[in-house]
Amino acid sequence: MRRTSTLALLALSVACLLRAAAQETVLTKARAVRALSPAQAEEGRRIALRGTVIFVEGPTAVFMQDETSGAFFRCHQLGLLRAGDLIEIQAQSRMGLYLPGLDYADFKIVGSGPLPPGISASYEDLLAGRFHYQRVSVEGVVHSVSQIDEGRSLLRVAMGSRVLDVRVERPPDLTRALVDGRVRVTGLASGFVNERRQLVQPYLRVIDWPEVTVLAPAVARAAVPLISAEALLAFQVAGRDEHRVRLKGVVTSFFSQGPVYLRGENREHAFTATFSGPVAVVEGDRVELVGFPAMEHFSGSVIDAELIQREPGAAPAPLVLTSPDLITGRHDANLLTVTATVADAYRKDHGVVLVLEGSKRNVQAQVPEGGAEIVAGSQVTVTGICRVESIQNSSAGFTTSAAVISLRARSAQDVRVQQAPSWWTTRHLLVVLGLLLGLMTIAGLWITALRIQVTRQTAMLRRKIATEAALEERQRLAREFHDTLEQELAGVSLRLNALATRVNDEKGRDLVATSCHLVNRIQVETRDLITDLRDPAETAGDLLTALATVATRYEAEGSVRVRVAAHRPIPALPAAIVHDLRMIARESINNALKHGRATQVVLEIEATMNELKMRVKDDGEGFDAATVLAVPRNRFGCAGMRERCRKMKAAITWQKTLPRGTTVEVTVPFPILLSASASAPGKPSAAALPTEETPGKPPRTAAPTF
Repeated sequence: MRRTSTLALLALSVACLLRAAAQETVLTKARAVRALSPAQAEEGRRIALRGTVIFVEGPTAVFMQDETSGAFFRCHQLGLLRAGDLIEIQAQSRMGLYLPGLDYADFKIVGSGPLPPGISASYEDLLAGRFHYQRVSVEGVVHSVSQIDEGRSLLRVAMGSRVLDVRVERPPDLTRALVDGRVRVTGLASGFVNERRQLVQPYLRVIDWPEVTVLAPAVARAAVPLISAEALLAFQVAGRDEHRVRLKGVVTSFFSQGPVYLRGENREHAFTATFSGPVAVVEGDRVELVGFPAMEHFSGSVIDAELIQREPGAAPAPLVLTSPDLITGRHDANLLTVTATVADAYRKDHGVVLVLEGSKRNVQAQVPEGGAEIVAGSQVTVTGICRVESIQNSSAGFTTSAAVISLRARSAQDVRVQQAPSWWTTRHLLVVLGLLLGLMTIAGLWITALRIQVTRQTAMLRRKIATEAALEERQRLAREFHDTLEQELAGVSLRLNALATRVNDEKGRDLVATSCHLVNRIQVETRDLITDLRDPAETAGDLLTALATVATRYEAEGSVRVRVAAHRPIPALPAAIVHDLRMIARESINNALKHGRATQVVLEIEATMNELKMRVKDDGEGFDAATVLAVPRNRFGCAGMRERCRKMKAAITWQKTLPRGTTVEVTVPFPILLSASASAPGKPSAAALPTEETPGKPPRTAAPTF
């Protein structure tokens, strides 16, 4: 273990020493500096170079070259250096935009001399970056000479199929005709670099015009061969050279930015011309120009053109086509008129795009702002320049055809509406169908809601009628009992009382007294029955008030103490349910008095979302299960309670409570409560209930225990 740790420490020490030695190594050649990786260059390696200044750029950048390669560095005294100075510099490495270089350096001028010769390079060499920041020489044909700003010029040199920009640090040389001449240019290889340290476009930096050598002079414009538009980039036995051609044509259109569109003597052949400078032409001008042939995406064009002659003329008539299907690549750059139906229309930058519908192809027409609004379905006639946007190559042959074609209108007046679309478009039809569907949906919902409301009102009306009928029947029965049975009992009681005064026999008087007592009890029961029939609490569905009345009667008799306890407000219930529950409570209290010898009874009422429970608890002697389940002769109390529960679709249970007492529990299910809530008039009311302290007061929220 110790040996392994020792070896690892030794290896780390050796690596640190090697790294320190590498950093202490002084790089003396430009090629060694260029060979550094970005990470190594940022380490600040020591560099000492001797070479010739080949270019001075901006306020701080200097490019120098030794016998191996080129390098760049920065210095604080830039005005002291000139191209050709022989210098010695010492600095540390740093990473530049594209390749490694030197940071701010101390330099010493040790002499001066000629600039090193340029390395012969092609466009591909410059694009590859192998000669970046070195003096190179390139050859090509000059396409144009223009002025960048007050003190610099731009020379565009064609090197085969590629055009290289040459930036000359002097104004244009007007003493030499360079355009269309073959030249050799020597300068600093440079280029535009993106943020990923990738060379996007190479160019040359030239100090002065003497570094541009003419190898073959330019041909005079009048001596440039004249060709037709059909012959532009067409096959020639001797092949095409790199020099200009001369053409004649009629201006069909031009835009603020972009080429000028021309048509040759044959109306079927059109081409574009990009001028090296601004030109003043209008539609219909007959012009003669010289320029370099080039392939522009799909068809031949002329670039870096110069205008030789211009004659005004009538605006050319467009080629008339009856359908977008007839437009092909042969019409590229030509002025066309097409009649078609607009499949779609939408806004884009600086204009509107119309999609012209054909059976085989759709064509997009770009229309400037200012015209009338055109909607889909309109039949229009559009005049504009045909442009091939994309191409497709034949997989089985040698041809290239147009894949996507567009028309570019010259102004908003180039679009004429031939026929407005029918109002019954697909969009409008869908809108109308949507509105009808919405109305039908609303009507269906309204009818459904109306039916529900009618059903609900009908049910409420039926319950109201039934309640009123039941109330009327109860009132009638109460009147009949009062006018018949109670009056007869009162008469019997009077006769018995009179008879008692005339009977001398002791046994007869006892019999009469017993009969009087029985009649009095029957009268009391009859009055109670009449009172129950006229009880407003039952009619209003107020269960708590009905039970409170029962409790008050027993409290008044003094036979038992009865209290009512409700855990929460009880909703209004149907009168029939209130009556049945009240009668079950009375029968349970009577059983507790007669059979259990109870002294205290509690009526508990609890309502939940699913059910209503009524519990009758007493402190009596309990019960025998057999007496509850069986129905003895002449004993129908419990059976009647079960029958009332079956009528309410409720459940009833008897339970003996330890150490003594009986609990009778009645559970009314949710549907009964829901029906009661829907039919009850008004909100649930909390009736005044007797409490432990004072009868007739609201009950406590929790039932007392024995």
